[in-house]
Amino acid sequence: MQPFDSYADLLTCIQDNGHTPQILGRAPDGQPIVAVKSGGDKTPAIFISAGSHATEQAGVSAACALIDEIETEHQLYTIPSRDPIGMNGLAYALGLSLDEAPNLGGLDDVAPLLRKRGEVLYEEGDTVVALIGEYGYATSNLYNHPVGDWIEALKGRRLYFAASNPGVERAYTLIIDPAGEVLHLNRFHDTPWAPVESRCTRDLMAAIQPGLTLDLHEHGGDFFWFSARHQRTPSDQEREERMADAMIAAVAASGAALPPADYLPGSFFTRGLHGVFWLNAAQRGEGLNLADFAAHTYGPAFTIETGMALSFADRVHASKLAAKKAVEVFAERHAGCPSATP
Repeated sequence: MQPFDSYADLLTCIQDNGHTPQILGRAPDGQPIVAVKSGGDKTPAIFISAGSHATEQAGVSAACALIDEIETEHQLYTIPSRDPIGMNGLAYALGLSLDEAPNLGGLDDVAPLLRKRGEVLYEEGDTVVALIGEYGYATSNLYNHPVGDWIEALKGRRLYFAASNPGVERAYTLIIDPAGEVLHLNRFHDTPWAPVESRCTRDLMAAIQPGLTLDLHEHGGDFFWFSARHQRTPSDQEREERMADAMIAAVAASGAALPPADYLPGSFFTRGLHGVFWLNAAQRGEGLNLADFAAHTYGPAFTIETGMALSFADRVHASKLAAKKAVEVFAERHAGCPSATP
């Protein structure tokens, strides 16, 4: 199994599998942001998302596969990729501001291009940040990077930086909010000011009222984990804990590596069952990501994380396994219940 080469390839795969995607909106370059409906007609619906970080392509492939592999009576809505521009790569993103996409032989080609074709806003060490047309571009990740007065020129804009993949196959999309905070596409779900990708996701959730949300991600390690959110009622909390226990048990039984016993993804997490971490978005700040917003507004939500140091096939497999187990436990909870009004 290999990642999709481009966003167009992903859309072709969906259509070849007999699905007609629903266009939720369009990215700034005009590419459609799509959702696919599968499953049955029963509600509450299930929502699966992936690809808010374009470097995390195993989640995208897993989400596409799950459209057809999850057998459920419940409505299943999937947004397989939330960042079409980033998925097409840094050269493509640069081509939005230049006369054509440049030929990048590697990461070493990016800094000279930014100096030659852009207005350099900041440069220190290996980091170069330039404004070209409507967008900012950088040689490295500025998320959590100290900023200065130079950030003024980027407020309200997008900033694409070179992914550390061979050949610069992907771009990572950052958003500079009007206050100058450097965030990414998996934020803004609770804010009036939001990029189109976050608004499309938020609008779809409002329409389908998901009873379960799964967001497929990856991290830089060589093990599997996922995050859960504390729920608003004791019954919802019990349901989320039951799903979390079943999901991690299924992944562990498959032989997938789980994190070291002392691992903690961040100070805003607390440990649950081995491999399960409870996230407190209020402690993290930065606004609500998709799973935070879904848990706050609709019901149980999980962010699934597979390790990029693992093989692509193993990452896809672990993501699918966890998602299928979550759906199975979710469906058991609603077995025999009448369909809710969406």
